[in-house]
Amino acid sequence: MKASRKQSYKKKKMVNLVIKDHVIRYVDAKKPSLYGPMAFGEYRLAPDIVREGKIAEPDRLRLILKDCVRRWNISNREVQFVIPDPFVIVRKFDIPPHVADEEIKGYLYLELGSRIHLPFEDPIFDFDFLEMNEEKKEILLFAAPEHIVAQYAQLLESAALKPVAADISPLAVYRLFYQAGKEPGFELPVEAPTLSVQFDLHTVTASIFHKHKLLLVRQFKMNLSADSWETSVDRTGALTTVWNGDLTHLQYEVKVIMEEIQRFINFYYASIDQGDDEIETIVLTGDYPYLDNIAEHLQQHFGKVPFTFSGHWSETQPQELFSPKYYLALGLSLKGGA
Repeated sequence: MKASRKQSYKKKKMVNLVIKDHVIRYVDAKKPSLYGPMAFGEYRLAPDIVREGKIAEPDRLRLILKDCVRRWNISNREVQFVIPDPFVIVRKFDIPPHVADEEIKGYLYLELGSRIHLPFEDPIFDFDFLEMNEEKKEILLFAAPEHIVAQYAQLLESAALKPVAADISPLAVYRLFYQAGKEPGFELPVEAPTLSVQFDLHTVTASIFHKHKLLLVRQFKMNLSADSWETSVDRTGALTTVWNGDLTHLQYEVKVIMEEIQRFINFYYASIDQGDDEIETIVLTGDYPYLDNIAEHLQQHFGKVPFTFSGHWSETQPQELFSPKYYLALGLSLKGGA
């Protein structure tokens, strides 16, 4: 299947790439702004090329990505990419107060296997400060397997791209939400706890932020066959997806996900927030083709109308072209660029 393509521009800025099990997407942004996208596109992947974030067929994926780079005219560009959600670990961790800030990463590596236990070897770390006082430094620890990040970086390099930064999807989506909250007419309660739900074709990633800090993230997998999703090209030339399987089964899986999100929220209240601050906002994004239906389920289940960015579109593109499936890459573009 051919990748969808939009007009390219000569001025070279940051390219933002998202690779999921079923798709490759990019947003070419002239600046880190809600109104920065200049070009965007996607290529639908056949099943099993990427499996739960793991590159199962690297040679085949490399050929596909090279063809996308050529079609999208982004060769030799700097690129930011997203680390697959199944490999991202986020945890609170206390650092002794005597450890200097510049020594924290080294301290974290020393604590591997003793105070820090991860489900993979050879992690790469990043962190964010939560609280600092005379007794402790409380941080948020972000970890991912180094070999996975390196594999994706090498894949991009082999396709004539220059990887310069990696991000995780919850931060990219929240960055978009935070930026939207600064827009005139959108006074969003960004200081209160926020639930972010990324609803995709096969997986759902839920994350909770408070005071702009990512505190918890989980990914849930839906029991949906890839063969039950049918892809076609609409009148604008964009790729669209429709469900051609058993509708009752699809509805059942959505119901299961709502229950999983409820358990996720309950865990947050019990172990992290302890009921002090109620979740005020639900942010809904993703490439699930029936997001309006998911928004209704979330409202019925949790009593809040989800924020869907429907009032924010790129001023360089018609509204009907820049769909929610590109919001993750747009949030990624806010991380950097020129």
